[in-house]
Amino acid sequence: MTMHPIGAYAVGALALLGAMAMASCGGDASPGADAPDGAAGGSSGGSSGGSSGGSSGGSSGSSGSSGDAGTADADSGPPDPCGSALFCETFDSYAGVTSIADKQKLGPWSATLKAGATMKLDGTHKTSGANALHVHVDNAATAGGRLFANGAQPLFTTKPTHLYGRMMMYIDPNDTSVHWTFFGVDGTTAAGTPAAGANRNASYILSSLPKNNVNTYSFVYGLASTPGDGFHDCSSQSATAMPSTWSCVSFEMDSDSRKLRMFKDGATAPILAVDDHGNGCVAPTSVTSPWYGPAVTELFVGAWSFHPMNAPLDVWIDDLVVDTKPVACPRP
Repeated sequence: MTMHPIGAYAVGALALLGAMAMASCGGDASPGADAPDGAAGGSSGGSSGGSSGGSSGGSSGSSGSSGDAGTADADSGPPDPCGSALFCETFDSYAGVTSIADKQKLGPWSATLKAGATMKLDGTHKTSGANALHVHVDNAATAGGRLFANGAQPLFTTKPTHLYGRMMMYIDPNDTSVHWTFFGVDGTTAAGTPAAGANRNASYILSSLPKNNVNTYSFVYGLASTPGDGFHDCSSQSATAMPSTWSCVSFEMDSDSRKLRMFKDGATAPILAVDDHGNGCVAPTSVTSPWYGPAVTELFVGAWSFHPMNAPLDVWIDDLVVDTKPVACPRP
């Protein structure tokens, strides 16, 4: 992994967080509903707690980045899309790595892979450099591949509760399941969280939920169970279809205010907004249950379907950037 100029950090031991269950969504609505009754939240696995603040790639923190937003197979990009971002990954600094195996370590990442899926670094579709992260999920498989980062990364030093980020994403074939995810953050709920949500592991997740058999951009929320309250498995679905071309997906996640925003291709108006709670939860959790957010100690990226795929899925992700300052998409 190319060292980011923020500074180098020694690679530490694998730190497995207390895993929030990858829920089975037993009470989910059928695909195609306008507002599904919820979708699985939570994360699994852990990652090596070390390396630098990111590899070269991504966007340039609060000032954004210049260059092409990316079209299908666009090979050009800004010379240093990372800028001063606290965490940045272009997937170009892993010489000799093609296929990625379960529990494999690379740079700040630890991989989780389930049978029925493959995970690679390849250049079939990319927006900068030579490679992007590529996850394939088989038809009828409940599976996926994710990379997890936590530990001694500059991004996690203060356990931030307000994050911004963006990634480039290409999907083809672009098929549905009840619910698949492509990015998330988690950690113990933020200081000051009301007693009902305090000291519980929470996840904010970027996801796909289907509408009329088409993937739509969505948020998913997970809150770990307690003896008196079950696992919260909630969602909020946009009306925006996920295209089979390159798109820039950017986000804001504010745990203290329970505010989430998702944007597409640099637009100033969000394609999806959550304030306090979403529009669906798996019973018996109330739809109006607050989305108590994490003090972030881990992030993950990749594609994972929590229900059988209706047909194969292939997702490429490139130029991932996460920071505590606003992160812009490249200019079109």
